[in-house]
Amino acid sequence: MKIGMKRRRTATNTLHKTHSSSLPACCQLNPTLAETDANMARADGLLERYGPGDIDLLVLPEMAFTGYVFESSEEIEPYLEDEETGPSVMWAKKEAVRLQSFVVVGYPERTKDGKCYNSLCCINPKGERVKTYRKAFLYKNDEYWALEGPGFESLEIEGLGKVGFAICMDINPYQFKADFTAYEFARFHTTKKTRLVIGCMSWVKGGDVLSTIRYWVQRLLPLVIGEEEVCFVASNRIGTERGVTFAGGSCLINMGNQTLDLKGYLDENEEDVLVVDV
Repeated sequence: MKIGMKRRRTATNTLHKTHSSSLPACCQLNPTLAETDANMARADGLLERYGPGDIDLLVLPEMAFTGYVFESSEEIEPYLEDEETGPSVMWAKKEAVRLQSFVVVGYPERTKDGKCYNSLCCINPKGERVKTYRKAFLYKNDEYWALEGPGFESLEIEGLGKVGFAICMDINPYQFKADFTAYEFARFHTTKKTRLVIGCMSWVKGGDVLSTIRYWVQRLLPLVIGEEEVCFVASNRIGTERGVTFAGGSCLINMGNQTLDLKGYLDENEEDVLVVDV
């Protein structure tokens, strides 16, 4: 089976919304490790030109404001956040109200009973947390400090539909030991008939930006060939931390029924906001 992928960039300053369209957006950041306030200020600067009606869903990377490459539980401890009142969550609540948009952002979480997870929050346009999702498949850097989350989830969210969340490694084979064609994440969401997959990424560079996007598509193959139309929104980061370089490639892809449509993407050196009118 041959699958075509359209390479179409979408201008970030094109904000004309039609009655039937939606406007998902990815904010691709170059954060500095352990500089939470400065990283939030970077995001604020990128987003200041947008207002209510310009964006319906804003997605930021995995551990967007803390940085990612922590090397011990002791090192990350000052940056662990509560799911309701942590700095990343409070930023997301404020931005959701300002934009009148859903906001999804990744952050390192510590629960009330002291358990630590690599998590994301989903905030609705009223500034209410509607979901905390915890990364199920850990990457090697997560294993220094985080527990595995309880597993993949597909849930109905008013205003978004049937939604599934991924944090980076979730779309890979478990511990890189499972069979590549097991497609654990994609098969789960195919079975659940998920229609929107939101990915918060800190994906490491392994080639050019389109090779990264092609790999993500490969990992989602059961959704590509499935009967449901699915929208995949992935927000990755860029830059280098402790010798680890991140891939960029934040994108929006429509898939299903053996077809792909790459609606827009950001390059590996672009710190910017991608807004796609779908």
